[in-house]
Amino acid sequence: MRIRKIDFPPPVLEAQRSGRLVLFAGAGVSIDPPSSYPDFKDLASRVGGSLHRRLKDEAIDVYLGRLVANGITVHEQVRQILSSPSSKPNANHAAITELFKDQKCFRLVTTNFDRHFTTAATDRFANAVPEVFYAPALPVGSEFTGIVNMHGSVDREPYRMVLTDSDFGRAYITEGWATRFLERVFSHFVVLFVGYSHEDMLMSYLARGLSGASRELKRFAVAPPDDDVRWKNLGIIPIHYPLSKCSRTTTL
Repeated sequence: MRIRKIDFPPPVLEAQRSGRLVLFAGAGVSIDPPSSYPDFKDLASRVGGSLHRRLKDEAIDVYLGRLVANGITVHEQVRQILSSPSSKPNANHAAITELFKDQKCFRLVTTNFDRHFTTAATDRFANAVPEVFYAPALPVGSEFTGIVNMHGSVDREPYRMVLTDSDFGRAYITEGWATRFLERVFSHFVVLFVGYSHEDMLMSYLARGLSGASRELKRFAVAPPDDDVRWKNLGIIPIHYPLSKCSRTTTL
C-alpha cells in the first residue's frame, strides 16, 4: 500500500490499524516551511557562530558540551531559536498526526524541541488532545499514549533539554531514564522512525534501546534509497521514499 508516495510494508499498516504503532519523529520533520527549523547539525552551528566553530570530526553533542564549558548559554539559545513566532507546523506534522485514528492509540515520540506536534494534535483532536510528556518525566514505555518530548521542549526549563554530551550521558547512561523508556517501547510496539538520516547522531543514542527489544517486533525508518546499510546495521528496516532533485527532506 502507498501513502503519499511511500510504500509502507504490511507490519506497519497492521500496527497502525491495531493501535500498536509508535512513531519517532526527528528534526527532518520540522525543516520544511512554514516550520523552517534547522537540523541538529545546523542548530549547533548557529549557537557556536563564527567565533566557536566545530572541530573536524567533532561529535555534535561534544561540540555543544565544549561551548557550555566556554561559557556559551547553549540551552537558552536553542530554546530561543526553536521558539520563533513565525514558525508553524508544516505538512509533515499534519500527515504524521493523521496516521493515528484517534487519541487513544496516539503514540508519538519526538527528539525535537519545538511544540509543533502538540499544536498539530490540538488542531486535529480539538478537545481530546493526547497527553504530553516532557523529559525527564517520561511515562512507562510499554503502556503510554500521547506525545513524548524525549529530549525536552521549549515549553519547559532550558536546562532540561538534552543537547550536550553530559546531557546525553545522564539521559542514556548514568540516570538512564531515556534508555529505560526506549527498551520498553521497542519491546512492546512496532516502531517507525521519520525525519532521521543514516548519519544522524541521535540514532546512535536511540539504538541503545534496541538491544533488549523483541525480535518479533520490527523497527522501520522512512529513508532515501541509499541508506540501507546503515539502517540494517542498527536492526532497522528502511522504507524508501523518492528523492527530489533539490531536497532530501522526508515528506509524508
